[in-house]
Amino acid sequence: MFQEERIYEIVNMLKDRRVLSNQEIMQAFQISRDTARRDIVKLVNEGFAIRTHGGIALPAIQDEVKDYKKRLSINSEAKIRLGKYALKYISAGQTCFFDVSTTIQVLCQYLDENVLAFTHSLDNMEALAGKQGEVHLLGGKLEPKNRYLYGSKTIMQIEDIRFDIAFLGAAAIAADGIYVVDDEDACIKRKVAERAAFVCVVADGAKFNKTSSFKVISFEKVDVLLTTQEPPLSVKESVKHTGTTVEVV
Repeated sequence: MFQEERIYEIVNMLKDRRVLSNQEIMQAFQISRDTARRDIVKLVNEGFAIRTHGGIALPAIQDEVKDYKKRLSINSEAKIRLGKYALKYISAGQTCFFDVSTTIQVLCQYLDENVLAFTHSLDNMEALAGKQGEVHLLGGKLEPKNRYLYGSKTIMQIEDIRFDIAFLGAAAIAADGIYVVDDEDACIKRKVAERAAFVCVVADGAKFNKTSSFKVISFEKVDVLLTTQEPPLSVKESVKHTGTTVEVV
């Protein structure tokens, strides 16, 4: 069971019991103490659980937990579908970049080709651990909320690598390109796109209805956009002139 699926079940358990111990989580999912700790940290950091002595408890605002449970359930299905579909673009022996993204994390979990993998995401690194091929974690300063490394050191390392394919995430998709919330994240994605022979953006259809602050790249830099619903007319018109292939999964 992957982390997202486990967290969904933990939220269900919290709704019923209101309090869970570390040991109960470990026993329920047959996981190690370290894995349980990572699940707990993710829930607490998201604000959907609070720490107690030896475990976690349901926060006072239960509506947020219900919203999270619903969103996680819907998004998990789409993420698994997109992640599995994206595997068709990977061939053995390629040098691949895997961006920080919960959907791309799923891709990493299902990856079964022998590739040279690079990522700056701690969650991707965990998903890729034990896979065939080599896995490299790019260094830098830790962004604790989304668990990725960034900064000048990260950019310098990327500049020395030529990727056969890069899988990039997005916070929002507009007619003029791909957007994210954080400028540091945008800088990394932009540099990776420059160094990649083929760029595949993987984002669910909800991203068409969102806005974000920092532009990463225009569609001229995107070879394939994998998504879960037909893009709005403005995006369709834009990609028609850039040669970007849109695949609705």
